[in-house]
Amino acid sequence: MFIKLRQFFLRFHHDEQGSALVEIAVVTPFVLLLAAGVFEFSNIFNTRLLLEAGVEDASRYMARCSSDWDTCSGLAKNLAVNGAVINGSARVTGWTTSQVTITKAQSLQAIDSATGTQLYLSSTGTVVVAQVSAAYPYPTLGLWSYLGFGNVELTVFHQERVLGW
Repeated sequence: MFIKLRQFFLRFHHDEQGSALVEIAVVTPFVLLLAAGVFEFSNIFNTRLLLEAGVEDASRYMARCSSDWDTCSGLAKNLAVNGAVINGSARVTGWTTSQVTITKAQSLQAIDSATGTQLYLSSTGTVVVAQVSAAYPYPTLGLWSYLGFGNVELTVFHQERVLGW
């Protein structure tokens, strides 16, 4: 029996027909996995950039808004999420104004007391800063969870010195 099996395999010893098919069959799953990973990572990166742009817009708006804090906060949250103060279209699907946090830091030191570095140009010792942050649970396309990673939460933060009020 071993002799017949050996003779069977020896017939294929110098036969190269079908070798490309075998190579493609071995390599294709890895190439598809790599392509899916690149797509997923680029989508995560794009989503983070959109979140960052929204948070930066909202903090700039808060720094220059001349109305009261509560009115400006609502408008700035809408600006962050929808790209417009009123109405607009969503920057990121599923991102809501409740995921955006706006705070006012009342007494940030204009000069770092430890190093003497001037952090903000100011005629006073303290400045008011609008801080905007957001946390967004990224809805994965499945590759992340398939590879065993947990849920991804994208967080962004930006602050601007308040020029008005």
